Amino acid sequence: MRFSWASRFLLPVAQAVAEGGWLAVVYAALQAITASPAWMGPLELGALAGMGMAWGRRRRWRSPAAEAIGLPLLALVAGALGWILSPDVRLLLVNGDLLGALGAHAPGWLGAIAFWRGEVHRSREDDDAIQDQLLRWAVPGLAIPWLAGHLVAEGPAEAEFRAAAFVGTVFFVTAAFTAMGLARLEAVRATTGSDWRANRSWLALVVGLALGITLFAIPAAAFLGVPARTLMAAMLGPLHTIAFAILLLATPIIVAAAAAAELLGPLIPAGWNLGSIKLPSFAADQRALTSNAPTVVFYAIVGVLVLLELLALAGILWVRWQEKRRQREVLTDPFEERAIVVPGPDERVAPARIPPRPVRRRSPADPVDAYLSALDLLARDGRWTRWASESPASHAARIGSGGESVPGLGRLASAYQLVRYGNRPLSSAERARTPGRLSALRAFLRRTA
Repeated sequence: MRFSWASRFLLPVAQAVAEGGWLAVVYAALQAITASPAWMGPLELGALAGMGMAWGRRRRWRSPAAEAIGLPLLALVAGALGWILSPDVRLLLVNGDLLGALGAHAPGWLGAIAFWRGEVHRSREDDDAIQDQLLRWAVPGLAIPWLAGHLVAEGPAEAEFRAAAFVGTVFFVTAAFTAMGLARLEAVRATTGSDWRANRSWLALVVGLALGITLFAIPAAAFLGVPARTLMAAMLGPLHTIAFAILLLATPIIVAAAAAAELLGPLIPAGWNLGSIKLPSFAADQRALTSNAPTVVFYAIVGVLVLLELLALAGILWVRWQEKRRQREVLTDPFEERAIVVPGPDERVAPARIPPRPVRRRSPADPVDAYLSALDLLARDGRWTRWASESPASHAARIGSGGESVPGLGRLASAYQLVRYGNRPLSSAERARTPGRLSALRAFLRRTA
């Protein structure tokens, strides 16, 4: 079974999440400067990067005009999506304060950079090189936003920054190294033709990498002093984004319901109350978390993930062990099946004998037949036999280079090449000289035998 989804789905997803991971650390540092919580994480920025990758790898609308207009316009839309994820921006927009909303949540426009970074992955052939550059520059470059956020943030804002930056770093490391391994395997497949997707060892590598980073992330979070409730609140960001997307898609229905209620208001009898629609809020502010429930939920999620990864790794190792055992059995105890097959009545009848074709007599007047007859004479003589790799001209030249002079052979070879290879007919005078040259060669061989 060939896991084609690994290169078509898993590799692009890992690349998009890797781009969103390092941008999430930069975004957390920028939010720490304004003492604001992070409303976007690696999954949100990774989704915007995936949109950019989908635009870069599109098959239609590849004209220069679409390329020049589409990328800036879609990047602006992606930046607006990241900007509007802040509840403060949405509140200002509802209140009609557009200028105040534009000045709020400026780091959210990193969504435009996420879209552009995803569009960089436009060619599948360059996945290996792009991932190599990303790991080469982003891994040491993450120290800059970590240092900046740690220096400018204080109190609760510092805990929020550490949680958001830690989640982004963990997602980046896991996705980046996974994408790097899959991209290298895909590059080897394109170069050598060996299909790595038929071997399940790459799946064990991915699961083992996820397991190792999960086990490393728990003591690392404790060492950095990231509270579990704060880390849990940072991980709730994707749920907040999904809920906001659902609410945004349902906006036309809510507006239509409000308009219908407004029209039906005068028709409703006195005493009836339709009530009011209150939009839900899915914001998870780390500063408002005082219960220990997030801590319990966080460690429960981590425990379940570790258990699932261990079970998957054990299943892969068991399957690999079974395959190796079957291969050893095939090599040590080969099975050979033999059978006695009795021929049927039709097979016992001897096939009809095909009479051999009669040998055509060669004409001494024909240049081709004369040269072939000369070769037969030389083969029976044994001294100047023509080699299978020699042409008629090189055969005659070899005999002449040895100091021997075989009369008529050079002329016969030239006439043969003109007629056979050059497709040029000889003159009647030249054809008349051919039998004499063959007779002279025959007489020479008899005389020198």
